[in-house]
Amino acid sequence: MSMSNILTVPLRRTDHIALTPAIRAYIEQSYDQHPDMFKNDIAELERLRNNVVNPEVRASSITNLTRYFIQLTFLSSKFPADIKVNFVWYGTLGYASSASVSHNDLQFERANILYNIGAMYSQLGFEENRSTGDGLKHACQSFQLAAGCFTYLKQNVITEMHMNPPDDISAATLDVLTNLMLAQAQECFWQKAVLDNIKNSLIARLAHQVSEYYGQALNSAMRTAAIKSEWIHHFTCKKYHFEAAAQYRAASDCLSSGKYGEELARLKAAQDACAQALAGARYVAKAVADDLKGLQAKLKSDYARAEKDNDLIYLAPVPATSALPTIKTASTVEALVPREVEKAMDALQEKYSPPLFAKLVPFAAHQAASIYVDRRDTLVHKLITAKMDAMAVQLHEFLTRLGLPGSLQALERPVGLPPSLAAHAEEIRASGGYVALQATIEDVRNLSAVDSTIYAAAADVLRSERQEDEDLRARHGTNQWRRAPSVEAGAVLYAQLDKLGGIIKAAADSDEVVRGKFRESESTFRLLSGDLRDIEEFLPKSADAARIDPELEHRSSELRQKMNEVSKVEYRRRKFVEDVKEKAKNDDVSDLILQETARLERLDPLGKIEATQFEKLFTERLKMYDDDKKRVEDEADEQTRLLTDIELADMDFSSALAKSRGQTLSDRESALQTLEAGYFKYQELMNNLEEGRKFYNDFSRPLTQFQDEVNDFVYSRRVEARELDGDIAAQFDRMTLGRTESPLPAPRPQGLPPPVLSNSNVWNPGHGIQFGRRT
Repeated sequence: MSMSNILTVPLRRTDHIALTPAIRAYIEQSYDQHPDMFKNDIAELERLRNNVVNPEVRASSITNLTRYFIQLTFLSSKFPADIKVNFVWYGTLGYASSASVSHNDLQFERANILYNIGAMYSQLGFEENRSTGDGLKHACQSFQLAAGCFTYLKQNVITEMHMNPPDDISAATLDVLTNLMLAQAQECFWQKAVLDNIKNSLIARLAHQVSEYYGQALNSAMRTAAIKSEWIHHFTCKKYHFEAAAQYRAASDCLSSGKYGEELARLKAAQDACAQALAGARYVAKAVADDLKGLQAKLKSDYARAEKDNDLIYLAPVPATSALPTIKTASTVEALVPREVEKAMDALQEKYSPPLFAKLVPFAAHQAASIYVDRRDTLVHKLITAKMDAMAVQLHEFLTRLGLPGSLQALERPVGLPPSLAAHAEEIRASGGYVALQATIEDVRNLSAVDSTIYAAAADVLRSERQEDEDLRARHGTNQWRRAPSVEAGAVLYAQLDKLGGIIKAAADSDEVVRGKFRESESTFRLLSGDLRDIEEFLPKSADAARIDPELEHRSSELRQKMNEVSKVEYRRRKFVEDVKEKAKNDDVSDLILQETARLERLDPLGKIEATQFEKLFTERLKMYDDDKKRVEDEADEQTRLLTDIELADMDFSSALAKSRGQTLSDRESALQTLEAGYFKYQELMNNLEEGRKFYNDFSRPLTQFQDEVNDFVYSRRVEARELDGDIAAQFDRMTLGRTESPLPAPRPQGLPPPVLSNSNVWNPGHGIQFGRRT
């Protein structure tokens, strides 16, 4: 038998990269620890990577790959996925295998290393001497371990990647490799059974299972563009080859059991399966084709003998092929995940220590600090300051509806500027007044434009990639363009696009409301920002002011007391809000998080710390704001009482005032009320604009992150598209060449040493399914 009856998975290739400067820079920028603390760890990590760049096919390479994989797994508990190191890898499947894919994702690096562990196991299995029982056992074990690596990669590693995997390590491709390795492991077990002269009925079941695994590999290959046509032809031939072998062994069992009619039917079924395998024989390795031809010759000879014996001697009825009992499968292999892969942290502690970067505070702790700050600020804003602001708006809208304090000021100061209004005007001027308000509006507009530009750029890139995919799908047809449409492949990103777009639109609508309020009161803001003499001239003088009779004086005094109470309440609330903001500003949980991190690391020194493990700490810490939340509720109750008292006092005041009100008094009251309302409107707009400025500054971070994710997605999709486009073109060229010139070349020689054929040229069961003699 020639050396090409099995396949190996080629190792993915990578380049040497400078890890040291990149990791030093990242630690310096993102952590509170100096990178010099970890110079030995960084150097060791770089050494581990260099050892796996071009590994030789030997057992020690498994050790080197595994050691680096385990350290990468531990590193995932200390660093985020994106550590600003660009890992470059080259695919080795498909026709465009020279194309590189690069990502600054630790999980991408980890995925490629695990892939190479699986590939190395496949090559070690290939190197075994499969003409001996021990060699077959070792090869079978290696192929099962390879299958375990590819299974674990699919289920546990590529799901952690912050990108879509390249097509040659996609879920569909990994299914192909897993089933191929299981098929070859089962084939080794079948071969061992043949060598051990196990009974034909069991060998038939083992062969049928081999056929099933190759069939599953073939089905998976139809769902990915990363598998070459040579492999697809190999899977097809192997599937029908072992189907024929299973029927042949079942026929042999029938012969020994005296079931002569069924023997003949199964030999016919074996011939049919062999013919299907031979249909693509010119596209496979010579050894596979030779095996098929030898099997075909043996089947032809046995069928002629069986048919003659049955016609002359047994006269047994021959059932139709479709009526034959199905040969049951007998799977004797499974995907074995190497313990060092599945239990990487245990292996690190037991065999591969020390863990690198053990003293580095996990990135999750830094995340936890940020999460707490966001949660604290949200609580303070939503449950305290926003509610206090809403109460202030409600209070002044209520006073404006009653015409207060304008009606009271007009009576108390028929000429000149009321002291409270003068104080309000001075406060506006001190804060920058109309010019500051206008500048802040423009600042918010610019920040909004920056965020909108980031969003639009990301959206344009997504739309362009989608159009490119649709154009290529239309050019090649859906049967050849075998990959998910853009909207499906990037479903998460498209959902984010819609969500972020909705947020931007809502923010823009809010901005327009604020600008509308500014335009409505623009002249008032100008006036309040100017000289006090201009304000005084704006106010009508009440020359015919009402006579202050005792009743009116009494009612105005009662109302003034209530308005003074309003001033005291407002001052108290402003002080309360300032105190809460200062309290939040000084609320630093860094030490508590470090203490909790140390506790968690003592419990599980090699465990991955997640930000969610700090939830209990957050809950307890945020209880320090419970009294402040209760204070807000008390203030709301107090405001309800105060508004009721003011409304009653104003009714009495308005009734007494109506008896002696003059027109000029009414005009002055209206002017004063306009200015007082303008003051509170100014405060409201400034608060709105500051919130808008904070929103856009904060929102730029998730937008930029989204843009980076979009760029990574589109880059990988375009690389995938180039490779798939090249695969389709290459397949077309090869099909054309196959029709006009000669058969496609077989895969590179791989497989068993040739067994010894008997001198009689009669098939020996101990030599597998090699039926033909080569000269």
